[in-house]
Amino acid sequence: MYVSIISTIVVRLFLSWLLGIVFDMGVIGIALAMVSDWIVRAVIFLWRQKSGKWKNFQVI
Repeated sequence: MYVSIISTIVVRLFLSWLLGIVFDMGVIGIALAMVSDWIVRAVIFLWRQKSGKWKNFQVI
Protein backbone atom coordinates (compact mmCIF):
# COMPACT_ATOMS: atom_id res chain seq x y z
CA MET A 1 0.00 0.00 0.00
CA TYR A 2 2.80 2.41 0.86
CA VAL A 3 4.57 1.71 -2.42
CA SER A 4 1.39 2.43 -4.37
CA ILE A 5 0.70 5.71 -2.59
CA ILE A 6 4.27 7.00 -2.73
CA SER A 7 4.82 6.00 -6.36
CA THR A 8 1.54 7.63 -7.36
CA ILE A 9 2.43 10.88 -5.65
CA VAL A 10 6.09 11.02 -6.63
CA VAL A 11 6.15 9.44 -10.07
CA ARG A 12 2.69 9.89 -11.56
CA LEU A 13 1.90 13.39 -10.31
CA PHE A 14 5.37 14.83 -10.83
CA LEU A 15 5.79 13.34 -14.30
CA SER A 16 2.23 14.33 -15.26
CA TRP A 17 3.01 17.92 -14.38
CA LEU A 18 6.45 17.79 -16.02
CA LEU A 19 5.44 16.08 -19.26
CA GLY A 20 1.89 17.38 -19.55
CA ILE A 21 2.38 21.04 -18.64
CA VAL A 22 6.07 21.94 -18.72
CA PHE A 23 6.93 20.00 -21.88
CA ASP A 24 3.46 20.73 -23.34
CA MET A 25 2.76 17.10 -24.27
CA GLY A 26 -0.82 17.17 -22.97
CA VAL A 27 -2.69 13.92 -22.60
CA ILE A 28 0.15 11.90 -24.16
CA GLY A 29 2.53 13.16 -21.45
CA ILE A 30 0.03 12.22 -18.74
CA ALA A 31 -0.37 8.73 -20.24
CA LEU A 32 3.42 8.31 -20.31
CA ALA A 33 3.57 9.37 -16.65
CA MET A 34 0.92 6.78 -15.79
CA VAL A 35 2.83 4.02 -17.59
CA SER A 36 6.05 5.12 -15.88
CA ASP A 37 4.30 4.82 -12.51
CA TRP A 38 3.20 1.28 -13.35
CA ILE A 39 6.74 0.32 -14.39
CA VAL A 40 8.31 1.76 -11.22
CA ARG A 41 5.68 0.04 -9.07
CA ALA A 42 6.23 -3.31 -10.85
CA VAL A 43 10.01 -3.09 -10.38
CA ILE A 44 9.60 -2.37 -6.66
CA PHE A 45 7.13 -5.24 -6.22
CA LEU A 46 9.36 -7.67 -8.11
CA TRP A 47 12.37 -6.60 -6.06
CA ARG A 48 10.42 -7.16 -2.84
CA GLN A 49 9.16 -10.55 -3.99
CA LYS A 50 12.65 -11.73 -4.92
CA SER A 51 14.04 -10.58 -1.55
CA GLY A 52 11.56 -12.82 0.30
CA LYS A 53 10.71 -10.17 2.90
CA TRP A 54 7.00 -10.61 2.30
CA LYS A 55 7.21 -14.12 3.79
CA ASN A 56 8.27 -12.78 7.20
CA PHE A 57 5.25 -10.49 7.71
CA GLN A 58 3.18 -11.22 10.83
CA VAL A 59 -0.29 -9.80 11.39
CA ILE A 60 -0.45 -10.50 15.13
